[in-house]
Amino acid sequence: MNEEFRDLLRRVSIASIRLDGAYERLSKKMGVKANLLWLLYALDDGKPHSQSKICDEWLFPRTTINTIIRECKANGLITLEAAPGQKREKRICLTEAGREYARQALRQVYEAEEDALQETLKVCPATFISDFEIFAANIKAAFDKHMPEA
Repeated sequence: MNEEFRDLLRRVSIASIRLDGAYERLSKKMGVKANLLWLLYALDDGKPHSQSKICDEWLFPRTTINTIIRECKANGLITLEAAPGQKREKRICLTEAGREYARQALRQVYEAEEDALQETLKVCPATFISDFEIFAANIKAAFDKHMPEA
């Protein structure tokens, strides 16, 4: 691999790690576990979600999701409902307390994200998001191809 290409990949990796780190720091400042914050984020779109759907879309390990869901259920933040037409799959639903908790926790996240996006759009076209999504899909596919699960 040529040095310029390696440098580009390194820059993308560092940016990705910094992005993850920024959310991790924010969650710590808020006193919320990062994985809980991501689960709330995933559920906050108002659409039905199953554990497997969240694991597939967000690349969460199944054991991580199981642990977070057990904690959220015990704390009255979510309920699990039978998914229509599916025997084993459960839909994860925020309770009223869960919606309020998510609203409060995510308000700060959304405000910060909006500020960051506004600043970014001053210097980058909005297509950078699609470009990043394409790269994320391609890197996942390449990792799956080059490092199949054992």
